Amino acid sequence: MAFRPDARRLAVSAPNGELTLWDTTDPARPGRAGRLRLGRGIVAAAWNPAVSDRLATASTDGTGAVWRVGDDRTPEMLARWRALPDRPRHVGWVAGGTRVFVMTATGRTTVWEVAGGACVGQSDLSGGRPVVAAHYRRDEVVAVTGTGWARAWVPTRQPGEWVRLTGKPVSACAWSGAWLVVAGSDGQAACFDAEFQPVHALRVARERPYALACPEDGRLIASCGDNWAVAVDRGGSVRWESYLAPSAARSIEVAGDLVAVSGDQPRPVILALADGAIMTGEHV
Repeated sequence: MAFRPDARRLAVSAPNGELTLWDTTDPARPGRAGRLRLGRGIVAAAWNPAVSDRLATASTDGTGAVWRVGDDRTPEMLARWRALPDRPRHVGWVAGGTRVFVMTATGRTTVWEVAGGACVGQSDLSGGRPVVAAHYRRDEVVAVTGTGWARAWVPTRQPGEWVRLTGKPVSACAWSGAWLVVAGSDGQAACFDAEFQPVHALRVARERPYALACPEDGRLIASCGDNWAVAVDRGGSVRWESYLAPSAARSIEVAGDLVAVSGDQPRPVILALADGAIMTGEHV
């Protein structure tokens, strides 16, 4: 799932490989705004941080693509390339939104220039370690492993040194412009700054979170489980809790003043970031 930074479009993938675009301009009544499919199905998507109508996707057959998703036009594919020989799991942007990275669950990564389609670099970033999350830090691709390590890579260079984040298994991660949050299966989390320096530890949930999300300013950390979503502040105080239908929340994203959660149900649930109020019906 990927929430556009302006909170007006949400991309949600389905088990059949179809990516549904939702218009969340009116969070009480999200409506379908288009469908995307490529290769044998899309498994990951990410919005460009600088150009609001650009969406990068990765498909099960290793195909990467960039789409123009305007508010008043049919989605249009702008670029397509064979990114990986294996099934990807992560996709994202680097270098101010001019490059796209695609990564497998075991860290095999390629980076491509959007303009011209040239391959900038390839790397086995995690050495085969399972990757829980991938994101960007300036011109670097960052991988966080399930064993609690992080590694950054500038595509034109060799991967950097491994950084030990935690000695516990990692179940979920989130990052913003302010910090990186790494949570374990017990709901305890460690927070780091952009240089991977520890900031503090806190509890983000009472049980294992499936996913985490942060607004850009890092003022809250939202997490979700089978039938719940919760947000805590930087000090670890619970700001709100919301209870949802069973299996309604397997992934979570934050954009603007909204929180989107998605699970087994076809339609996402939208909550208010301020108080966790459910803004759209779970079974609409």
